Amino acid sequence: MKNKYPLKQAIITGMISGIFAVFSFSIINSWNRQQAWGINPATIRGLIGLVTLLILGAGIYVAMQSIKKLNGGKLLYGQAIKAGIFVGIITGLIMALWGFIYCEYINPGYATYMVNEGKRALAASGQTPQQVENSVPDLQKQYSTGGQIIQAIVGQSVCGIVISLIMGLFVRTKNK
Repeated sequence: MKNKYPLKQAIITGMISGIFAVFSFSIINSWNRQQAWGINPATIRGLIGLVTLLILGAGIYVAMQSIKKLNGGKLLYGQAIKAGIFVGIITGLIMALWGFIYCEYINPGYATYMVNEGKRALAASGQTPQQVENSVPDLQKQYSTGGQIIQAIVGQSVCGIVISLIMGLFVRTKNK
């Protein structure tokens, strides 16, 4: 059995995840502000991130099935893991590209907005003004374009590994 890499599935998974993340955050956060729901944008961002992990899991599953089909119904555990890691890395890179486009072109005020919202949330949690100000450099790093890119690549890649390790146990061809 040759090593095959599910490039098509990885690109589709990355595009769906990236587009979903960018546009769902924009829409939901806009509704949040218009309707005065009072949900912290970081919470919205986090929940959307969890959904992108479900998309990643689905993409990994489809990639594993594709490799299995190409191998005549056989899929070794190592092949399953390689397919999943590949999908995770490609998805992370594509999501990083979408994050860059979002932060630089669609919503160039994103980092400033998120830092200000983070400061507001810290103050509301009872932190002193000094504690809030001491947190600003970390918030700026986290919500910067570079921070968004690193989070996308690392997050999707690491989660791709974990999902692959678990899913591969169930999708691989079992020895009879």
